[in-house]
Amino acid sequence: MRRFTVSDEEGENIFRVRGRVMLDGEIADFDEELEEIANNGEKIPEYGTTVRRARLGVRGRMYENFEWQLETDFRESNVRFANVYLAYLMDEGRLAVGNFKEPFSLESETSSRYTTFMERAAPVDAYRASPSRSLGLMYQTVKPRYYVAAGLFGGNLNEEIDNERDKIEKGYGFAGRTSFAPYFENGNFAHIGASYAWRQNATLGDSWLTTDLRTREGARGVDIQLIGEQQIPGVEDYSRYALEAAFGYGPFSVQAEYLAVNLTNDPDNPVSPKPDGGTETADNPDTDITQDGFYIQGSYFLTGESRNYRPSAGDFGRITPNRNFNPASGDWGAFEVALRYADADSSEATKMDDGQTLEHWTLGLNWYLNPEMLVKFNAMRFDATRNGLPDGSGTVFASRLQYEF
Repeated sequence: MRRFTVSDEEGENIFRVRGRVMLDGEIADFDEELEEIANNGEKIPEYGTTVRRARLGVRGRMYENFEWQLETDFRESNVRFANVYLAYLMDEGRLAVGNFKEPFSLESETSSRYTTFMERAAPVDAYRASPSRSLGLMYQTVKPRYYVAAGLFGGNLNEEIDNERDKIEKGYGFAGRTSFAPYFENGNFAHIGASYAWRQNATLGDSWLTTDLRTREGARGVDIQLIGEQQIPGVEDYSRYALEAAFGYGPFSVQAEYLAVNLTNDPDNPVSPKPDGGTETADNPDTDITQDGFYIQGSYFLTGESRNYRPSAGDFGRITPNRNFNPASGDWGAFEVALRYADADSSEATKMDDGQTLEHWTLGLNWYLNPEMLVKFNAMRFDATRNGLPDGSGTVFASRLQYEF
């Protein structure tokens, strides 16, 4: 792939510029019951556009064995760090320190550039770490047929309460993931894996910060929350689990995961400060809660390509079309159709009226113009519930133009 790269004559020191841009738009139809569930009865916009991601970064290698990366993420008026790390490369692994993803879940570990749908499945979005990147120390293997990663991570700070940063005692945690490819031949593959993570919550004074476990409607042109419309108060610590499997043969592939999170409440401290001011109080602080979900998806390349499975990393990589888009020569790139069903159950909550569930169908069409440009079309239908309210439903048609360099 073409990238701006500077290297010394020996190739021991390399400097490379990289980036990505994702432009999204959507048209939606939400019924009144869904507006009550997701927006407390207020009207939800019927269409919207957004710059979903705009990242610019540099990465490189120095003295053969050291790798580094510095990447910034531009979102609306905010600028934040994405990957910022230094890693030491060994024959069969790498040791990294910095800000990066906690190892958890196949779909989460696969870059947003290479996921099949515009957004990750509802339970992955809701129950993985939030945010997914943390400061930490992590070791990863580099082996042909299996992958193991484990790390210790510091706390995450809610951006909305940055002005209270001097009063916050950040949390900490552990995360680990392993996967194995029992079959990998000529691009065909079978994949199994599992993840576990534990995190001690952060505190503001004597109170635990609220915990965010939330997901949206499958696009960000209209920004509503269907799971986790309210943040969870009074959580002392929580554990997360994931089981994953995938299979691919020729142009066909299937992928599935089950995820769960167990939250331990503190009955002596049921009140948590809200990021935007005020407090949230747990109604049932003596009861620990579990939230879980799963998804299953399948895809098929109409033009004969295959998903780029990478067993040494336990994830998926870039799709290279058999023929790049060039109408003059009659070439139109690669086309992929996909279908996904996802279910997220957050009916157990520390506030009795905040329990929610979501069933979500997504039909996708991906058009790969070349290895660097991609157009996605997603049609979605979902049904949502919230404790004490009538069920709601909605339909969304969304698209994305994606470019990386």
